Amino acid sequence: MKRIFPVRTLQGKFSIYLSILIVIAMSALAYWNISRGKKLLQDAIVREGKALVETLAISCTNTMLYEEIGLVEEGGLLDNYISDLMQRKNLHIVFAMILDPKGKVMAHNSMIEVGNLYQDEITKKGLVSWNTLLQYPSDNVLDISTPLAISTKRWGTLRVGISLEDLKKEVSSMVLKYILYTGFFILLATGSIALLFGFITKPLKSLSTEMDETEPGVYPSSISITRQDEIGILRRSFHRLLKRIKDDEKERERTQRNLLLTEKMVAIGKLTSGVAHEINNPLGGLLNCIYHFRRGDLTPERQKEYFQLMEDGIKRIQKTVSNLLEYARSPNLERSETDLNSIIEKSLSLLDYQIRKRQIEVVKEISDRLPSIEVDRNQMSQVFVNIFLNSIYAMEDEGTLRIGAVGLNERLVLTISDTGKGVPEDILSKVFDPFFTTKCDGSGTGLGLWITQGIVERHGGTIQMSSREGKGTTVEIQLPIYSK
Repeated sequence: MKRIFPVRTLQGKFSIYLSILIVIAMSALAYWNISRGKKLLQDAIVREGKALVETLAISCTNTMLYEEIGLVEEGGLLDNYISDLMQRKNLHIVFAMILDPKGKVMAHNSMIEVGNLYQDEITKKGLVSWNTLLQYPSDNVLDISTPLAISTKRWGTLRVGISLEDLKKEVSSMVLKYILYTGFFILLATGSIALLFGFITKPLKSLSTEMDETEPGVYPSSISITRQDEIGILRRSFHRLLKRIKDDEKERERTQRNLLLTEKMVAIGKLTSGVAHEINNPLGGLLNCIYHFRRGDLTPERQKEYFQLMEDGIKRIQKTVSNLLEYARSPNLERSETDLNSIIEKSLSLLDYQIRKRQIEVVKEISDRLPSIEVDRNQMSQVFVNIFLNSIYAMEDEGTLRIGAVGLNERLVLTISDTGKGVPEDILSKVFDPFFTTKCDGSGTGLGLWITQGIVERHGGTIQMSSREGKGTTVEIQLPIYSK
């Protein structure tokens, strides 16, 4: 059985399609879950950070109010708030600062920043906002700013930066998990498919091997099929098909033999007059010789001459009968290495009387280096006799029968042309159809060219006909030089 590339098998294709489906499904599910998880984590950070900043803002606002009215002396309480904020572990705080209304740093987790004036866009938006504002100065930082104000009185702005690195690490971990889950499901599905398909395809492979190893025309004598599933149904159908093919082949061979023999009988009937002439003339000479021998008045020289004439006549009769018997043999295809020129000569000898009677000139243009080919001599003789007869009857009085043969590209090309009345163009495509004949006198069966085509094709060759009405017909036969 021919080995199939794994990707081209049903198992391979199904595994690929299922893997693609799993990847798509898992990717969609992963994208949805990761997006949802990321949003939930980000919302949690925002919620916790916003609550923390707004809570701290209350303490800072009160401190700045008390300092303004003199209840509390300026003693670094804001710096303490910032320092305590940076110590919190639940959020990864990057920076914390308090700005006055103009953007000057009043307190900062880094003391070197105190007194600097910030004029960037993030700061400007925070300074003018009277609500807690969420901004993202980069992909890794969440900036939360809230006003330090009571009513319309504003002392400044509290800004806190929270790192999003932990969020990104969590998202990366989720992506890795889904990749591992997807790979695990693909491996599991592929293994399951391989196991299941092994049970399913094993009987199919067995049936395929049986089909490949079944010789043409061979039908198993006994069948033992125990499976009741679709595989069993397929196997039984295959065996029934083999039986039908065998029965049809027998019927086809029987019908073909009958048709071939029928056409041969018709051709032999057409040859009868020529064969009778070829036999009667020598028989007349033999009777004449016997008559003179009985008279006993022949000289020794004359007797010797008459003996030679009798021997030649008997050989002529023997050759004619031998050719006729060879032509009428069994239609079974029996190849042998043959010189095609000898088959042509024997076929022409069977038709010698008709050729001479109609005064037809035979021109042979056969190459001297014509190779031998493997054909069935008897059936190939029938091919030439059928074509020659058609050409002879197409030329009523006189004409030229031209026979050419040449070897070309490992094929033997034969052309048989006549100068007869030709075939009308509208029926030229039908001449090889069974039971189609152009003879209106009822002398044709319409099987000659059809059987001729079948014989040529069984030899691995081709036959074509071209014709011009009133100009003649040409038949081209191509045969493989080597047996196939």
